[in-house]
Amino acid sequence: MPSLLIRLALCALLLCPCAARAQAVAWLWDEALLPAWSAPEAAILHRHILLTGDTARTRPRMRQPAVPAATRVTPVLHVEVSTVNPPQNIEASRAMIVQALLDAAAISTSGWVQLDMEAKPSQREFYRSLVKQLRAALPPHIKLSVTALAWWCRSPAWLDGLAADEVVPMFFRMGRDSADMRAIVEQSPATLHASCRAGSAGFSPQEPFAPQVAARYHKTYWFDRYAWKRAGADLSPLSRSTP
Repeated sequence: MPSLLIRLALCALLLCPCAARAQAVAWLWDEALLPAWSAPEAAILHRHILLTGDTARTRPRMRQPAVPAATRVTPVLHVEVSTVNPPQNIEASRAMIVQALLDAAAISTSGWVQLDMEAKPSQREFYRSLVKQLRAALPPHIKLSVTALAWWCRSPAWLDGLAADEVVPMFFRMGRDSADMRAIVEQSPATLHASCRAGSAGFSPQEPFAPQVAARYHKTYWFDRYAWKRAGADLSPLSRSTP
């Protein structure tokens, strides 16, 4: 009987959501440093693609951060769709994006690769079909993470049935809807799309929420506008109450 109770206790501990909610991952964009608290895992920009007018420009990360060999790395493909000069034929960029993500996945040591792409409503069908194609093209052992604009969390047409293994709503830099979205995230999270409630989410230490907001999520990603170079960067954002 004691051994049975021990096994049950261990199972309860493994299933406890609180055990999984401690995972915090730093996003490392160009020039960003790796904060000590994110040494177990980091999401690092691998390549930037800019879709503008009749061209698609691509470049690798400007400088690679110093990362311990044991750090699990999730490569990030950032696809920027110009709002000043929108792409004339976004479909023409599909093959480039697919290949760039496969190249990123090939160097993943976390088992994940991430697509960071903002799309306008007129580009929604392209985006959804692209995510489906990416998931199909990736090897089964690599999981696909995608970031999502916060307002997508209020639009099922964006997220229902999206073929990603993880959706990461970005609850920062939310533009003119920031005040309304912050109120929803803090006070009525049940009105958000199911993909935006408890799995993963992105935050910024410069736009802090109450600690219980981040605590809802099993995994949190963090973007720092100062590239984790300021004093206190080694302090986990989960322990901060002010920017």
